[in-house]
Amino acid sequence: MNEQYSSTAGNGLMDKVRQGATSQLSTQKNRATDGIGTVAQAVRQASQQLRIEQHDTIANYIDQAANQLEQFSTRLRDKDVGELVRDAQQFARRRPALFIGSAFAIGLLGARFLKSSRDRRYGGDGRNSYARSSTGYSTGYGMPSSTTAPSPGAGSGSHGAER
Repeated sequence: MNEQYSSTAGNGLMDKVRQGATSQLSTQKNRATDGIGTVAQAVRQASQQLRIEQHDTIANYIDQAANQLEQFSTRLRDKDVGELVRDAQQFARRRPALFIGSAFAIGLLGARFLKSSRDRRYGGDGRNSYARSSTGYSTGYGMPSSTTAPSPGAGSGSHGAER
């Protein structure tokens, strides 16, 4: 009876974890669809500006891209998380190399996005706080140190012929 109780408790815990993960994924899916919608609107505004500047052919291509973004956003919004997971699994089985390459590219883009978000939040320029400045090494507090890096071969003692 004790085994049955622990098995039931384990299943209950797994259900809670699964529900929490589904809820988080659903929230992230909604954020993604909102972001794609925002990008589609920006693309449409760009195409309107191009039409004003008499670049109709380019504007037509950009309108098509905006339509594709909106359609993708709508399809994503209309699917639940379970359907999206099944679609991803099917895609991975059919085209594993493309799936892995896409996952890698998305990871790189995500990392770049997070890095740029962090840099903007903290007012950084994307460089390491210990990066060399034009006057010396950065102290890490936004102000360069008064010392400059020694040039190669320079030093206080003579190390030439002795070694």
